[in-house]
Order: sequence, then structure tokens, then C-alpha cells
Amino acid sequence: MQLNHPMESIFYNIPHSEQKIQISTSVLDIFKKFRQIDSLPEAGGLLFAEFEFPLIKIVKASPPNKSDKRWRTLFVPNRILQRRLIKKLFKSNQHFIGEWHTHPTNVPRPSSLDLESTMDSFVKSKHELNYFIMVIVGNSLESLELWVSLHNEKGYCKLVPNC
Repeated sequence: MQLNHPMESIFYNIPHSEQKIQISTSVLDIFKKFRQIDSLPEAGGLLFAEFEFPLIKIVKASPPNKSDKRWRTLFVPNRILQRRLIKKLFKSNQHFIGEWHTHPTNVPRPSSLDLESTMDSFVKSKHELNYFIMVIVGNSLESLELWVSLHNEKGYCKLVPNC
């Protein structure tokens, strides 16, 4: 998915549903800020949404924490701090719906570890969602390239933005 300036919200239709996902400009700004330019390590965080059905508005992407473990091709978040953030934001009606992270490539694609860990998170988490969302951010300076997909216990579905 390619974005050119100025960045605006992006919308995705959820297959077999009337629902849409909106990624807000503030979230896109976080993605842009933490792209893996040059030799920067992977970054990542959590995605939070407000539900205005049929619209699911992704309104917050948490930035990486100083206590996260970050390498060029691996990101291991501090899960204790993430759980605290999930509880805190839930009280203000922002719901945890998935995760984002960067890859050191122009056009991002999930690794087998990405796919396995997202499915595992979906299965082991307590929630009432039909899926979790995974966003992978590429490192192109010319445009913001995103991989966006829905995940559940059965597998995943890659989304494409609405034109």
C-alpha cells in the first residue's frame, strides 16, 4: 500500500462485512516516524481503536518503549507495560485490536514468525473480536508502504486500501 503526501486517513473494507477500518493520520505519523531508515532497529507497538460501527477507527499506535528489545530484524516488546497500557486505554474507550511493527524493506511482507505470533496472540487473548489487525511498516522515504491484515485462529486476510 503506497501513501504519498499529504497523509490522510486510510480506509479498508473488511471482507464479507459492512464494516470499515480507518487508520487515522496521527497513527500514520507514528508509522512514518519509526520507519527503519539506514541501520535503525525494528520498532513496534500496539493498535487501539474506537468503535463507531460500521466504522472501526484506529486512533492510537503506541510507540516503542525504552525497555523493548530491538534489533535490525526482530522486535520483542515489554509485554508487562503493554498489558498496563491496554487496561489504561480501555477505560477511555480505546480498545486493543492488534499490533504494528517495522521491517527494513521498502515493501513489507510478514515473516512466518509474524504470522504465528499474531495468530497466537489472537487465540490466547481475552476479547470479543473477530480478528486482530497486523500492520507492518516499510522503510521507503518516498512513500509510506504498509502491509495490513486481519488475523484469527484460522489464518489471515491481507487488506487493500479503498481507492
